[in-house]
Amino acid sequence: MYIKIITSLIAMLILSSSICGEEILDSGSDSPEPIVTSESIELPILMYHFLVENRGELHICPSEFELDLQFLKANGYNTIGITDLLDFVYSNKPLPENPIMLTFDDGYYNNYKHGFTLLQQYKQKAVIFIIGEHIDLWSDDFYEDIEVGHMTWEHIRKMLDSGLVEFGSHTHNLHKLESDCGRRGASRNNGECLSEFRTIFEDDANKFVTRMIEETGITPVSFAFPFHAVCEYAVQILKELRYRVIFTYRGNNAINLITPYQPETLFNLYRINRCSLRSAESILQDIRLS
Repeated sequence: MYIKIITSLIAMLILSSSICGEEILDSGSDSPEPIVTSESIELPILMYHFLVENRGELHICPSEFELDLQFLKANGYNTIGITDLLDFVYSNKPLPENPIMLTFDDGYYNNYKHGFTLLQQYKQKAVIFIIGEHIDLWSDDFYEDIEVGHMTWEHIRKMLDSGLVEFGSHTHNLHKLESDCGRRGASRNNGECLSEFRTIFEDDANKFVTRMIEETGITPVSFAFPFHAVCEYAVQILKELRYRVIFTYRGNNAINLITPYQPETLFNLYRINRCSLRSAESILQDIRLS
C-alpha cells in the first residue's frame, strides 16, 4: 500500500500532454478568460504535500513550512479559506489585503502533526484535499506513521473545530495511476463511454460527500483533481453535484483573478506547487516579477 502511495506522489510531477483522449488543462487555453473588473482580486494558491524531512521535491521540512508562515506574516499576506472565497464571490464580502491560500493534497498525518500545530501557532488558515478511502482505512486501523500515514476523521474534526482548516475532495478512491487501475485519477479513459464514466465518477463523488457528512456534518463544496488530470466531463458533473470551487493546475507562477458575483471564476483555480526547490518567498517574488 505504501509503495503505491509513494509511487503515485512521485508521478504527480510528471505532466503528460494528453490524458484519456483529452488534453490536461494546464495552460488555461481551453478555459474561458477570467472576468476582470475593478473589484477583481489576485489570489495566489500554494500547493503542499508532505511535511517531513526532505526526501524529494514534494517533501517540505516542518521548519521550512514555518519559514513560509513567518514570511507571509512579516510581509502582510493573509491566508484565506474556501468559506472566505465563497463569501467574496457570492456576497462581495471583503477579503483581507494580500490574500493567499495554502492548500495540502492527500491528507497525510504529517499535515496534522506538524502543519496543524504551526497553523495554530501562527494563526493561519489552510485547505486540505483528502482522499476519502485513505481516511477511512487509517481511521479503522491508525498507527503513527509520520512519513506516509494518513490522518483520521478524528484529526479532521479537531482541525475543523479550530476554524483554521477546511477540507475538500481529492476523490474518494480515484487517486490512482494507470499502472494501478487503468485510469489516471478522475479522468475519462480513451474510448470510454460517457455514461460509464459518469457512473464511475458520480459514484465516487457521492461516496465522498456521504462520508464527509457522516463524519463531520459538513457538505464538501471544493474539489482538487489528482495528478492535475483535469477532465472537462468531470468538471461538468461536479457543477451538477453543486461543487462550487474546483482546483486545477497551471505552471509555476499561475495566479488567479477572482471577481465578485462571477462564480465561474471559481471553477478553474490554479495552484503553484510549493516543492522543496522553491520557498513561498521565492514563488511570490517570481509572481511579482512576472
